[in-house]
Amino acid sequence: MTQETIVGLISQLCEKSHLAYSNLVPIQVSPGIWTFNAVEMNETCSKHGFCREMPYYAMVTGTEMKLC
Repeated sequence: MTQETIVGLISQLCEKSHLAYSNLVPIQVSPGIWTFNAVEMNETCSKHGFCREMPYYAMVTGTEMKLC
């Protein structure tokens, strides 16, 4: 998979999981496992501005990704 494909899959995963992802290149930590930073778009973040960027891990499963 190309970097663009990985970033696209992570973007789709984050959209489904209500995470804000900046489309920065993720880091591969082991075969099929990627780490990236994102912000959880919960009520505290969206309404009050208390947002925190956290590390997340994603696993490639065929043509899609899942959060670990």
